Amino acid sequence: MLRGDVDRFYRALRREYPDPPPGPVKRLDHVREIASYYAGLTQEERYLMLAWARKEENGIGMIPLALSAIPFFGLIVSSRLQELLSQVPIWQIFLFWLLFASLVLLSFYVHQSQKAYTALHITLLEQLIEQENNRRRLAAAQPQLAMQATPPAEEPRLMLPPEPGITSEHH
Repeated sequence: MLRGDVDRFYRALRREYPDPPPGPVKRLDHVREIASYYAGLTQEERYLMLAWARKEENGIGMIPLALSAIPFFGLIVSSRLQELLSQVPIWQIFLFWLLFASLVLLSFYVHQSQKAYTALHITLLEQLIEQENNRRRLAAAQPQLAMQATPPAEEPRLMLPPEPGITSEHH
């Protein structure tokens, strides 16, 4: 029940394709689009994007932090708050706390969604950086072998489902 988006995605794929699909999965096109864009960047730009994504990964905790500060603010002004709450009907207090709890849950959802997309971008960038580093190491160690292994017209490939017409011997 609470397995997450990836498990739901996996189960939907299994229903749609009981056996692994022969070509690319349409539902992964948005990931493929991000990966192909990053593949077109220079290695230096990928490093900058990775640094920025890691900064975002560390900064996305601000939403829950900001919302958790609201009750502490209430403690600071608690005497005035108690005065106001004693004059307000209980149903309005309940409504306020219901709205506050809804806001906290919504912000938690947004926070987790941002965290998941940041992890996706970081993973794609790390794969591309590693592939380019490996290609450069291979080119420096064995220039002739590197030229045969990676044709100049072909872009670096990620470990995504193969495109139509690509066989496993090309990977």
